[in-house]
Amino acid sequence: MARDSKTKNLVVYEKLRQKIIKGTMNPGQKLVMASLAKQFGVSETPVREAIRRLESDGYVTFTPHSGAVVTKINDQELSEIYLIRISLEALATRLAVPCISPSEIAWLEKKNLEMKTAIKKNRFEKLARLNKEFHLRIYKAAPYPRLYKMISDLWDAFERWPSIFSFVPERAASAVLEHEEIIAALSSADVDRADSLVKEQKKNTLKALQSYMVQINTGSPEMLEEIWQRQTSR
Repeated sequence: MARDSKTKNLVVYEKLRQKIIKGTMNPGQKLVMASLAKQFGVSETPVREAIRRLESDGYVTFTPHSGAVVTKINDQELSEIYLIRISLEALATRLAVPCISPSEIAWLEKKNLEMKTAIKKNRFEKLARLNKEFHLRIYKAAPYPRLYKMISDLWDAFERWPSIFSFVPERAASAVLEHEEIIAALSSADVDRADSLVKEQKKNTLKALQSYMVQINTGSPEMLEEIWQRQTSR
């Protein structure tokens, strides 16, 4: 019985987590236990436990008079994570270029094709996962496991925010084209170009995030742009 309850907790947790990541549940949206229990066909107990775990992981926040709500985007934390990622991912790309194999290049091409197919079928909820797999495969080619783990952990932390592809679909098509250029640079072992392309892609995504944050009134795009300018002028 206890095992069944634990399984229900995990199922509800993962369903809610995916709704938040995919943007089905928006930042600031209230989580009503009775409604969610009815939606998932369970009692309120596994829903309550799932919400507690989501709070611990940063997906949910408890606020006075509102109860549990989807965590709003913290622009300072978002910018910090993104700027660290820009530097580390560019470094990992440089280190990966001499090591990446033809079979890994072929894998990247296949993964990018999967992204194209998802876009054509309007399956934007798949893109965050495919994009993550694409990039992490590059960084894993570098023989520096500690660097890879740092980057991977930052990607995991970033999943607390909904995927940009769910809210700015046009960003997805641009990302696929950028991936093609990155693949070409990797194939020709052009270290500087691969580095530059990864940085440029992150900058483009940051700008898309700025626009999204303006729309939902939860962040300061001017602050993000100022931080970006300071970073790139160094």
